[in-house]
Amino acid sequence: MQASVSIIIERPIAAVFAFAANVENMDKWVVGVTEPRRTSDGQFGVGSTFFSKYTYAGKTHDINYVVTAYDPPRRQAVKSTSGPFPFVGTIELEAAGSGTKITNTIDAGSDSAATSAIFFLCGPLLRRMMRKQLRKELEELKKNVESV
Repeated sequence: MQASVSIIIERPIAAVFAFAANVENMDKWVVGVTEPRRTSDGQFGVGSTFFSKYTYAGKTHDINYVVTAYDPPRRQAVKSTSGPFPFVGTIELEAAGSGTKITNTIDAGSDSAATSAIFFLCGPLLRRMMRKQLRKELEELKKNVESV
């Protein structure tokens, strides 16, 4: 199940990428995320790992991630390697006048036959809910980046 949302942030692309791609800032804009931290040493890029807690449906889960794409200041993708459900999250940025267009995409996988059935039966509703959350996250990102 995939959902995607874009927004314009009135800041240069490098500033938006620096904030959004910094995993330690996740709790400032990603709904449900707390305690984000890197778990690998060295320069950040493809193969780097990090961790966060994620609260969803009243339960808090530990999630481990790996960076699968890193192309500053245009693109970053991460994949969950543990947690309540598999997913890939991608941010893509492009210059838009004096600002930056950022697109946040999540591709959520199924963790069971029951989840697959729910995706099939409730797909349009779930996709709208995912887009609503992604929009909320991008609005929060915009507020944070434009206030600096």
